[in-house]
Amino acid sequence: MKTTQKSKNEADTLNIAKELARTFKGGEIVALSGDLGAGKTIFAKGLAQGLGYKKVITSPTFVLMKLYHPDNPVIKNFVHVDCYRIEDSDDLYGIGLNDYLSRPDTVVAIEWAEKVLDLFTKKKEKLIKVNIISGAKELDRIIEME
Repeated sequence: MKTTQKSKNEADTLNIAKELARTFKGGEIVALSGDLGAGKTIFAKGLAQGLGYKKVITSPTFVLMKLYHPDNPVIKNFVHVDCYRIEDSDDLYGIGLNDYLSRPDTVVAIEWAEKVLDLFTKKKEKLIKVNIISGAKELDRIIEME
């Protein structure tokens, strides 16, 4: 089911992501799409916070993947991946992402996920697609989730 929410600023985007994360049971893969600067990293930060991670998270653009351990009784790992600098999913095999996909104690958020959608062909039941679109004003965003 596709839902759409409007965000007027980064705090709204964070809160939308936090609320989504609080519904997670484990094993979810969040495929984040949107233009450069749309708010994918902000959304990933909100997911981490919603799962109980209290420290700062930063974009893994240069290291490709970062692993965080939220304070959560069920979800022990939050994996944040940024595919901006890669060509396709083959570039992700060497960093160990497959070790975390669909683990029941893990949530994975992937920025620029459209580059690696072939990774998820067998994992569709837990795949959540999030598209962040710039709105009329500078900080306005339309967040589509399905």
